[in-house]
Amino acid sequence: MFDANLATVLIVGAGFSRHAGLPLTSEFTEAILAARDFGSGPSRLIVDFLSEFIFDTFAVSRTAKAKSWPALEDIFTCVDLSANSGHHLGGTFAPADLRTVRRALLSRIIRMLDQRYRTARPKKGPEWIALERFFLQIDSAHTGFISMNWDTVVERKLALNSRPLLIDYGCDAVPANIPDTPERDAFSSAKKFLEAVRKSQIISAVPRSADRRGLARGTPVVKIHGSANWLYCDNCRQVFWVHPDQSESIARQLIRPDDLSRIEVFLRRRGKNAESTVAKLRRQQQVKCRCSDEVILGTRIATFSYRKALDFPMFQKSWLAAEELLRLATRWVFIGYSLPAADYEFKYLLKRTQLSRRTPPEIVVVSGGTERDVRLTYENYRKLFGRSISKAGFFGAGLTDDAARAICR
Repeated sequence: MFDANLATVLIVGAGFSRHAGLPLTSEFTEAILAARDFGSGPSRLIVDFLSEFIFDTFAVSRTAKAKSWPALEDIFTCVDLSANSGHHLGGTFAPADLRTVRRALLSRIIRMLDQRYRTARPKKGPEWIALERFFLQIDSAHTGFISMNWDTVVERKLALNSRPLLIDYGCDAVPANIPDTPERDAFSSAKKFLEAVRKSQIISAVPRSADRRGLARGTPVVKIHGSANWLYCDNCRQVFWVHPDQSESIARQLIRPDDLSRIEVFLRRRGKNAESTVAKLRRQQQVKCRCSDEVILGTRIATFSYRKALDFPMFQKSWLAAEELLRLATRWVFIGYSLPAADYEFKYLLKRTQLSRRTPPEIVVVSGGTERDVRLTYENYRKLFGRSISKAGFFGAGLTDDAARAICR
């Protein structure tokens, strides 16, 4: 599948994306709740709904700060185990309501990640500049990525050197575009306008010939937990990927008309008027698959749940692709990834692949944070890889020039 001359695979975690202004996973809840300060809009609507859900299920005040909220892992685990098995979570939230909670939370996270990236871009702080300088040094022809994140920082930085953006996700994802909604004034008749609207509601895939050329030259970016720029069809099981700049459209796509109805009814019962925001969101376009005008595209993301749902075709292909990258690469470079215990399946994949190789990979680790964070990360890697982890190959001050030189030599 991938080029046999691949030299380096970069395994990136949340600490890597922090260079682009995104929060660490432990900071997600605070970033999500920042929408309480927004005016009326989708993010504020979602956070009001989620705050009511947390109040009902975890007895946490509706106005509580992030430090009082349960961990996202606990929220997703309770929601997923109940919804996926067809059970209520308390008397108020039936399985269909819980699926709305899950989609609302994912939608808010995707919006938050996009907003944080766009906020950091014009500021171009030292970490941002270091990350861009690093990507300008990468030999993308001989480098692949395994991302533990949903965000699209890797893709956005690869776009610095690739126009158009050429990515091989390793899961048969088709490059596509979400069409713009046409303006009525541009059409001479109502019939032509309605036909244009209908066409704009169908995902627009890149022509197949260009697709083949792109995959031949595309940089491998394997995302074993899904991605914020993927859409999935529950009917034909096709995965589409769009340019990261369309992340807002993905977040909007996740909240379906039936979700809006549930959210509106629920908030109305709590004395909150969401009618105007819901009405505005209803007017926004829902993109459908090429296989049927009746199937609204959704997404499949392996949430922070301790019981990640990985039994979907794109995840199975992505994990096989990740294993192939790990077998091919002569160097494994970990950036901003602390090997948390919750990622036991991926840690097993790393160990199994390492031991199955005739020649062990060279391992480089780039970490950051407090002195304690760096020490714990170093210990995690030593415990998994033993003497393969050396002080010379461990960089605890982040993506410094020295670390970048060691990776890109």
